Amino acid sequence: MPMDVVELTQRLVQVPSVNPMGHPVDQPEIQLEHRVADFLEAFFRELGLAYERSEVAPGRDNIVGCLPGTSGKTIVLEAHQDTVPIDGMTVEPFGGERIGSRIYGRGSCDVKGGMAMALTVLSRLKENPSEKQPTILVACTVNEECGFTGARHLANQWKSGESKLVQGLPDAVFVAEPTEMHVVVSHKGVIRWRCHTHGQAAHSSRPSVGDNAIYRMGSVLGAIREYEQTVLDQQPELGALGKATISVGTIAGGVSVNTVPDCCTIEIDRRVLPGESQETIRQEVINFIAARVDDPTKITHDPPYMSSPGLPLSDANQALAQQITDVASSFGINSEHKQVAYGTDSPAYFAIGVPSVVYGPGSLIQAHTKDEFIEVEQLTQATDILEAVCRSFS
Repeated sequence: MPMDVVELTQRLVQVPSVNPMGHPVDQPEIQLEHRVADFLEAFFRELGLAYERSEVAPGRDNIVGCLPGTSGKTIVLEAHQDTVPIDGMTVEPFGGERIGSRIYGRGSCDVKGGMAMALTVLSRLKENPSEKQPTILVACTVNEECGFTGARHLANQWKSGESKLVQGLPDAVFVAEPTEMHVVVSHKGVIRWRCHTHGQAAHSSRPSVGDNAIYRMGSVLGAIREYEQTVLDQQPELGALGKATISVGTIAGGVSVNTVPDCCTIEIDRRVLPGESQETIRQEVINFIAARVDDPTKITHDPPYMSSPGLPLSDANQALAQQITDVASSFGINSEHKQVAYGTDSPAYFAIGVPSVVYGPGSLIQAHTKDEFIEVEQLTQATDILEAVCRSFS
């Protein structure tokens, strides 16, 4: 019997899969994706489908289920298993409660609703297959929120021929993300890294004896702000993607108020436009900072912990998006082609030559929020549309 997408979304939200976001695992009862992978393995077994589970890192397995088709085409419905942390949430993070027309909880919008959409489509096609139906893979990857390593691992398996489920490359990948049922055909990339300033610890009663690393970080922050205003703000906008951006998202330093700090750390997020080299851009920022501080030898930069190219605008992606747009129109839904600032797993698949677009229920406005939710109406409509796309894929 086909799954109910609402119930399935609730069940997935109730399975914790919090991404530690590059930090050591300190909440093992809710962190990493292995519980969701176990759930999905049982799901594919229940449907009687072949599946492939691959370790990307300890406790972090990609898993792919396969429904064989007859048309000679292979399409992938992809969703990431991980969620962002739950700090500050005002709803039960793993409750999956439905209140009125909404399902609440961490991941309901980003992106367990989208995962439930893909799994429900798979179950419907298994229960009631179409003539000349494509082979359908539902691929659930790890670590999208802090590295895209699961998607890259999967793409490398396809490219190298290591996958036992795919012969050659798939014909298309539909990546589930909260797009409000529009189709993302292009987006920015990102490179993130940590920057450290170094100094000399001393007692705060004699600060002149020490060298305050937090003060030095103030100069670094001023340089980054100048880079934003003089380099990035002066660049022309790239259509709907706008301009490249930079942001400092975290800062940490010092051990106590009565100790001059000898170290301070920030995390830098530089969004890149399609076609920009992440490493070249990172070095540009490093050089800009070094030229504007008093002693660049006391500033160090870690290697990037997250790096992904943008998704360029291409004829192949737009043609794939049009298949969704045309089907959505038949349901009375206006599904536009969009270019967005955020990143997704799509570039990993596009990089190996597979057309890839982003589509799903929910709004980015609700993703990662303290009361994250997804609208049931969008969830059900997007599932119906994606099912029809799979049945009519050519």
